[in-house]
Amino acid sequence: MFLKPDDLHGCPAQIAASKPTPPRTGSLRHARAGDAERSGDVSRWSPIDSGPRADGRRTHIPPMIELTVPKAPRWQASWLGRVLVTAACAAVLLSPGAACAWLAPGHMATGAIAYDSLERRDRQAVAAVVQIMMSHPDRARFDGELRDLTGAARDRKLFEFMARWPDDVRLTPFDHPSWHYSEKVVSAAGLVIRPAFGRAPAAFSHQLAVARNRGAAAADRAVALCWVLHIVGDMHQPLHAGMWMSRRFPFTDAGGVNAWIRTSPDMKPQTFHRFWDSAGALDPAEGHRRDPDTFAARLEAEHPDPLSPVPGDVHKAFVRWVDESRVLARDIAYEDGRVVFGTSEATATAPPAGYVDGVQAVAERRLADAGSHIAAVLVGLR
Repeated sequence: MFLKPDDLHGCPAQIAASKPTPPRTGSLRHARAGDAERSGDVSRWSPIDSGPRADGRRTHIPPMIELTVPKAPRWQASWLGRVLVTAACAAVLLSPGAACAWLAPGHMATGAIAYDSLERRDRQAVAAVVQIMMSHPDRARFDGELRDLTGAARDRKLFEFMARWPDDVRLTPFDHPSWHYSEKVVSAAGLVIRPAFGRAPAAFSHQLAVARNRGAAAADRAVALCWVLHIVGDMHQPLHAGMWMSRRFPFTDAGGVNAWIRTSPDMKPQTFHRFWDSAGALDPAEGHRRDPDTFAARLEAEHPDPLSPVPGDVHKAFVRWVDESRVLARDIAYEDGRVVFGTSEATATAPPAGYVDGVQAVAERRLADAGSHIAAVLVGLR
């Protein structure tokens, strides 16, 4: 049995109960070939063109994992293949499909920054977003949150709730757990496993195409817009792009989900992923959730929007933002292996002096950048 990306959610016990059986070759390639085409649910996959079929049509195959085993002498090949395939399967099973980036206040801050930036760049695009969202299939949820607001204040708050909506609808038919991340292994020894686990880049490109398609159903465009805002925000969180592998975490820390930290020796332990999410949601001094509007205003003052040009190739720009997060995961979050984390709540460790403040500064800058980038990809929407 092979797991599709959207199967990778739920508790660890549920995930571990499914045991993928690797093929006999050294590669896991294009598992579940053609499932999306046969079911008609191609929205869940980023298509790979496998070339023309005998009847002249082209088949789009959803990729699962591609693991390339380096060339080795014959006596080593079988052993090396087993090691790499085992590592790949373990990384898939431990991938952080259920993790949330930034929590609600952080995502809402990116939505507010995106609204402010788009208002300056393209007011017609703001009006188009508001109009499209009138047809959202989950409109009642938005109306309930916005019922006391009118005019520009309502529109700005709408952007905020759009940015958090995919987290609000987890475990519903709207949920796509694998769209929230694109993890690659980072390690002091370099990348051990080449592919990314998670569908964020493919989902972003597809949802942006739907949102921009004036011929698509308005309801589909509205859902797609929420995903665009959310995925951009998620992928500015470093631990949604990089997971650590080391002797201490031989099958990765699953993007910090399986690593434990205390912000100080007397504080309650928390997962490393939760610690990063909280950097964009909780006031470090008070410990309570931030007000998104106040937080967004401070981020805009400290990190003014440069109104960068709209990227010519949006997908390449998105990949670049993900790569930036991956570098930050390796160099800042994991400090290239110099920071030691616990493997359980009982063994949670406190980081070196100054580490928490450094994380806070990076997280806030990434949130500000995410809001600006959301606005950039929405310019021209009609």
